[in-house]
Amino acid sequence: MAGHDRTISVLKLFTIDRPVWTAEKVAEALEVSVSSAYRYVAILVEAGLLTPARGGSYVLGPAIIQYDRQIQLTDPLLVAARPVMADILRYAPSHSVILLSRMFEDTVLCIDQLVDGTYPTAEVSYARGRPMPLFRGATSKIMLPYLPTRDLRRLHAAHAGEIRDAGLGEGWDEFRKALTEMRRRGYVITYWEIDPERIGIAAPLLEDQKRLLGSLSYVIPKSEQDTAPRLGPLLMAAAREVEVRLAED
Repeated sequence: MAGHDRTISVLKLFTIDRPVWTAEKVAEALEVSVSSAYRYVAILVEAGLLTPARGGSYVLGPAIIQYDRQIQLTDPLLVAARPVMADILRYAPSHSVILLSRMFEDTVLCIDQLVDGTYPTAEVSYARGRPMPLFRGATSKIMLPYLPTRDLRRLHAAHAGEIRDAGLGEGWDEFRKALTEMRRRGYVITYWEIDPERIGIAAPLLEDQKRLLGSLSYVIPKSEQDTAPRLGPLLMAAAREVEVRLAED
């Protein structure tokens, strides 16, 4: 693996479960020499992506915070979506949350969350920056029909059991049929697949009606089950408005 790829691999070792690493442990995890590990770490420290901690260890650095602020202020999808999210929140039941999400590798990340102001502690599992499963929950499922066939085949080959358990089909043909139906409808509703007292409703965000950008979703209380079907078309219209704003930019 090229040196720059190794450097990125070092950065990926830093997780919530294991946020602190030494160069020696990096070398062990990546199966490289300790001198190489120190070189990769030094590059990341110089870039501000890692910073030294106690005992010769390292943690994520201040540049991560700087880049996060820049994303919050300048990301075109965030800038386009936030006014629309604020507008459609008023049509949701009390205690609802609106999510803006993107795919990242084989997971889904919430990149923004808007909570009903009358109930600011309406927590949901889709917290900003937390990797979530690709095959469970409306927020994730609605993205699947818009992936290239080669990616879907790879996902099915690697996660057939998860796909089956998520109600998306026993085999490849049933999986494709389920995705075709989602795409035809234009939105997905799931019932307490992620949080036991929550219903998810999601619509895709697309570029030129083709390339997947992410998803826009409501997460509403279980008690509002009868409300869910009317929110699907509203989300579809909101997603189209986001897409128009992006195109105008």
